[in-house]
Amino acid sequence: MDEKRGKSMHIKRTKFVSIVRGKPIAILLCLLVISILASCTFDLVKTRGDIDPEVSKLLQVIPPSGSYPDADILYLLDEGIEEVFNDGRCKFTAHMVFRIVSERGKDDANCEIGYNSRTETVSLLYARTITPEGKIIPLKKNAIKTVTPYSRFPSYSDYKKFTFSMPGASVGCVIDYKYQIEKKPTIEGKFTSSHFFQTYNPILLSRYKIITPEDIDLKYLLLNPLKDIKRSPVVTNQGGKKSYLWEYRDIPQILDENYMPPIDEIAFNILVTTMDSWEEFFSWWRKEIEGKTRPDKVIKEKVADLTKDLSNTKEKIEAIFDYVKREIRYVSIDMGKSGYEPASAQEVFENKYGDCKDQSTLLISMLKEAGIPAYYVLIPTNDVGDLIKDFPYPFQFNHCIMAVENEKGYRFLDPTAEYYRFAFLPDSDQNRGILIFKDSENTFERTPLSEPEYNAFVTQQQIEIKTDGAIEGEVKVFSSGSKEASLRSFFIDYSPIVVKEVLEEFVDEIATGARLLQHTYTDPLDFKKKFIEYINYYAPDYCKKAGDILIFQVPMVKKSCDGTGKEERRYPLLYHSKSYKKDKVEFNIPEGYEVYHLPEPIEIKTPYFEYHSSYKKEGEKVLYQGELIRKLVKIQPEKYNNYRKFCQMMEKSCERYVLFRERKR
Repeated sequence: MDEKRGKSMHIKRTKFVSIVRGKPIAILLCLLVISILASCTFDLVKTRGDIDPEVSKLLQVIPPSGSYPDADILYLLDEGIEEVFNDGRCKFTAHMVFRIVSERGKDDANCEIGYNSRTETVSLLYARTITPEGKIIPLKKNAIKTVTPYSRFPSYSDYKKFTFSMPGASVGCVIDYKYQIEKKPTIEGKFTSSHFFQTYNPILLSRYKIITPEDIDLKYLLLNPLKDIKRSPVVTNQGGKKSYLWEYRDIPQILDENYMPPIDEIAFNILVTTMDSWEEFFSWWRKEIEGKTRPDKVIKEKVADLTKDLSNTKEKIEAIFDYVKREIRYVSIDMGKSGYEPASAQEVFENKYGDCKDQSTLLISMLKEAGIPAYYVLIPTNDVGDLIKDFPYPFQFNHCIMAVENEKGYRFLDPTAEYYRFAFLPDSDQNRGILIFKDSENTFERTPLSEPEYNAFVTQQQIEIKTDGAIEGEVKVFSSGSKEASLRSFFIDYSPIVVKEVLEEFVDEIATGARLLQHTYTDPLDFKKKFIEYINYYAPDYCKKAGDILIFQVPMVKKSCDGTGKEERRYPLLYHSKSYKKDKVEFNIPEGYEVYHLPEPIEIKTPYFEYHSSYKKEGEKVLYQGELIRKLVKIQPEKYNNYRKFCQMMEKSCERYVLFRERKR
């Protein structure tokens, strides 16, 4: 159809050329003016009949170039229509029309539609590029592919991506495509969905429509609605169907910002469901997990081997947890992509790989075999919105961990956290609303937010200051929580030569010409012990000389606040965890010198953090100690300037100097 249209355009141009040959100049000028005017209308002449009338209108009112300097693309239309049937099946039709407004925006012409092939089928209704001159370039069949991102893992090969790359995409072009997804209900007879009215690019017209049988009760929840917008849908009844329509114009873009909350918590979006209560989800998922944790003979033998010399419950939990964490390879797939039914414990144990719910299944199975009750925990990690338990929308969870009960309530364990020691929960799992599936009940709880000392980074330095101003240092580094996990991952994942080169670069930042003398570290795979790193370095000409004064600044003790480089913030500053940083440094008074000046103690106490630093002379040594305790994990924009001021005060206080003076003879 598009090829025929292209040929007809060529014929029209040929006829125009034949007409003007041999005509008087006045006629030629008139025809030229008509031709110019026709080319100025984006598509009404050249594309009439091929473009949706609504899209044609939108093409005529595209704002001038430069109207959205921060955007990559400008959505003219972002439309989603859900047609729901009595049995919970749904036909979703999406119509996306956007203009590429920057070089970066050309990447958006590479389109991807993720889906689960067990329950969904995707069909592309049409796709085309419209050039600024009005030329339509249809998508060719060979530009369409279906890929299986997790083809290496047969258990997850149902998740696929329908991909296509739009032709002729350049700045100023408009991409226009429409596709359908036919979905079987995840929970039999129930419809659930969500839609974002706001994204990282501006939208001229955002539309979401749901069509249901008139006897179905649809529940919806608008999140982060924009100011002065109509929140209720336009509801119409016709022919036994009920239609809900939300339509908004001129939706501003979400501008990316470091340390911002997940987009779910700041963008205008909606959750919809036909579920009456959480109980329907509870009943469904209990069937999904039924029998999955049943151990076979091989699992029983492994549990017996792991716990044979252990009598303490905590030691048994730790031994089994460390086995699953280290020996079962984690396949990182969100639950929504891989489905909600876990593989059986036997299958996971045999495969030696699994996603979060699979690893949790095996861990629960092994703990129960050891006589320790353990439960599934569904959790939305901190890169998605927190759990909204007052609205029965079941698919807010993107992760699965597990819990065992103890005297304080629950101990939460994440077997995907392969670099964490037993006692520590990853930052991404902390302070999150969760759902615990116990044997006969379900409970909503919240994971704890660890205190600062559980997420610590501590350095101890011994520095020898030489008479020529050079320094030689020995550094001992130990940590806990996510800080320790990060260090372990570095030494586990990278080869010794890469580790050495990274440390050489780190030492080089101390001073020009500084070099790494030696580095050692404890076994990063020994999770029974703290991980400790040792570094020896040498920095020539480190101290500065001014007459009889030697100037020394303690290296590697500067403190700063992440995410405070900007003067203002649009969104809250989010750190995810409290933290503790401490530096203890001991350095000598160089031979032939005496202490001339030591910086005064500094103490900064704020609602956000505490900072302390002090210098103290003890005999022929000087002791420095600095502490930074971060107490708050979320700073609201209106508090940001105050917080930033305190941060700058702290950072400036780190730039302090010890002065030594030559002793008089």
